[in-house]
Amino acid sequence: MSDTPHMDRLDRHALVMAIWCPASFLALALLHHGVTSGGGRWIAAGFVPILGAFVGHVIVNAVLKTEFTAGETALGAGAYALALVGLLLTALLGTKELVAAIFLPAGIGLAALLSAVIIYLVIRFGPRGAFERFEVVRDNNPRPASRLPHRGGRR
Repeated sequence: MSDTPHMDRLDRHALVMAIWCPASFLALALLHHGVTSGGGRWIAAGFVPILGAFVGHVIVNAVLKTEFTAGETALGAGAYALALVGLLLTALLGTKELVAAIFLPAGIGLAALLSAVIIYLVIRFGPRGAFERFEVVRDNNPRPASRLPHRGGRR
């Protein structure tokens, strides 16, 4: 990496984009082919490049001793939510043939993505640390007493 922090961030961003761009193109091509021809195997195969890119991104973070940025986390959560809403709308509004062809492989693919993120969080931060990443009540409490470790029950 280079000497300046700005260039380090730019180099990391370029490396991450070099992983995600081809994987995204391949995933979209496979998913499109699966939806248009009704092949569940193609839809399931469309999630493999996404999982591979996520693993590659985790490896980049481990090697460079960085974490996912807030923007990356927001983009991933937003894309996942959009895919989930799309799947649910397809289940509600789609034809029976379309729903029968894509619901199970797409649902399993989304569940696999969620499982990969949960496994990453548990491995990276431990079970308690993974849960604490989502605990916002303690983080939003400005009182110093809220930073004390919990010792159980009232005295």
